[in-house]
This record gives sequence, structure tokens and C-alpha cells, in this order.
Amino acid sequence: MFPLQTLRISPDNFPKREEQRQKSNREKDPDPIQKTDAAIKGAIDRAVWKDDVLRALDYEINIYVKNGAVYLNGHIQNAASKRRIENIIRDIPNIMEIKNNLVLDDALTLEVAASLEEIERTYDCKFFIGASYGVVSLNGVVSAENIKLLAEKRAASNPNVRGVINNTRVSGANLGLHSQPFWQPTIGESIYFLDGISGVVKQVIINPNNRRVIAMTVQGKFIDQRQDLKSLSGGKAQIAERAIILRMSAVRYLTRVSGFLYISSYEKDEYIDFDPSYFTAPDKNWKPPYPYCAEDVLFPVEYQNEEAPIAVTPHRLPTVAIAEDVSFRKQFVANDSFGGYDEE
Repeated sequence: MFPLQTLRISPDNFPKREEQRQKSNREKDPDPIQKTDAAIKGAIDRAVWKDDVLRALDYEINIYVKNGAVYLNGHIQNAASKRRIENIIRDIPNIMEIKNNLVLDDALTLEVAASLEEIERTYDCKFFIGASYGVVSLNGVVSAENIKLLAEKRAASNPNVRGVINNTRVSGANLGLHSQPFWQPTIGESIYFLDGISGVVKQVIINPNNRRVIAMTVQGKFIDQRQDLKSLSGGKAQIAERAIILRMSAVRYLTRVSGFLYISSYEKDEYIDFDPSYFTAPDKNWKPPYPYCAEDVLFPVEYQNEEAPIAVTPHRLPTVAIAEDVSFRKQFVANDSFGGYDEE
């Protein structure tokens, strides 16, 4: 359907940062309960891997265990797969309970379809919806761009949706179909430029109208031409760490632990320094798409008013520009606004 990274199942109740912290504590001074939890997790990992059906589905399951309770969150295809995982886990000794909060693709498809019925009646159109591991695809034909965007925003209003791929076509418009890869860089993942320079993903920038990652903040030792001469001390370059913003269209490939870009670190127009004034944190009641925690996510400032209606006339979303093949730095210079874009 569309490029999708390997599924990971991780509990919302226990964000990855908390899981990493507790793992570190176990390594430093493991107590008997923590040892038992670690043993349960290892047994579950082995049991799931040995299951031919689950292994054929090509997803890696990251399971969290605390005090004998097993937590499962994430996305899975259907109830049969969900039950299969539960049955495998039940055979593992010392498990006190299973909290399976996996979201089913077939159920999510029905929920999104129901949410779009009002738009279909109002604008006399029909959407065809699919879901793959929580990523929803929209297809169909509508009479205007604003209807397409409205459907996208409505689908993304479901908190269990990981992201929306909107392939809806506007009647009479040039097809102009382009690939919409779905990227979700992992927090802490290493990102490599073509020239081998690397940094680490610190946060992701999401368009809340479709819940997709449009850019990421990456921290590392990136040489800035303005600082090249100033950084020389005793014949050695002292390069300070800095955070930059990279758009997802610069990504060539992502794995679970590393990512690779189409650009080199010396292509200064393809990224900018991180400026917190361009972004805002999501509302505390907003549920981030799996597998992120709330503190992992930033919004462009244009989305501070989440309830603002979509314009009746076709328009460009503020974030469109960062997905296009235009100089990233020039966009900011032109408009001094994240995603700002002068059409000449």
C-alpha cells in the first residue's frame, strides 16, 4: 500500500523513556522482581518469534513487563492476530495479567469510515478507506481541495490513527500523484548525512491535520561555515553540538536504529538551526501517534488554534513547503515562518 516501517508494540502507560530508565536501574542494581520481569519479557519474545504466523507478518513486538503484568499497545491487523498473541503469552509462567490495548486495523477502518459519512453526505462524494498498522489511507474523488483536506483532518481526529495518507483526487485536477512514504524516526536514532556526519533524533515535528511526521530535530556536531574559522583553537577545530531541523523529504531510508539522508552536511540550504519560537507543544489532552510520547512531539506554530476550520477555498497547508524540493533555508528567509513559502 505504502512504505511502512516495521511495527513496534510499546505501552502508552509506560513510555519508552520510562522503560529505558527502569532497564538502566535493572542493570545497575536489579532486584528479584525486576529479574522476573526481564525473564518474562525474554520468554515472550522467544515465544512470539517461534510462532510462524506472527513471524510471517513481519513485525517486531516490543513488550513491557512490570510486576508480572504484560502491557501491549500498538496496532495489529485484526482480532484473530490479537488473540493469537494473547494465547501465546498466556502459556508463559509467572504472568499476573495481560493488558492488551492493541488497536485493530479492521476496527479502525470502520471508525474512520463512520467519521467521514457526514462529509460524504454534505458534499455528495465517497471515500474508500484502508488501514495498515494504524496508518489510514484515503481514496476517492471530490469536487474541491478543501473537501479533501477536511476529510484528512477528520480522519486524523481519531486518536488511534498513526497517520493519514491522503490519495483523494480532486475532480478535474491534474492527477499529479506522488509517493507518500510514511516515516516515523525513532527518538534517539542516529541520522547520517551522505558525507558520513551524523546526529541523533531529539524530537519530531508533526502536522496534526494528518498526524504525520513532517520534520525532525537532530542534535550533533554540524560544522557551520560561519563558525569554521572561529572554532579553530590550537590547530584543532572545537565544534559545539547544535540542534537542526531536517524535513522528512530529505530522508532516504530509515531503520529502527539509524536513518540515512539524501543530502550532505555541507548543503546548508537543506536544513536550519532549531528555533523553539517556530514551534509549540501539543495540548496535554492530545494523544500522540504511536510510538511517540507527548514530549517527543512539536507542532509548527501555525497550528496553535487546533479548532480553526479549514477554509472553504482551496489553500496550501502551512507545512506543505517543507515537503517540497525548495531550499529549506530560503523558505524561512522569505517568510520568517515555519513552512512559510513565497510563490513567485
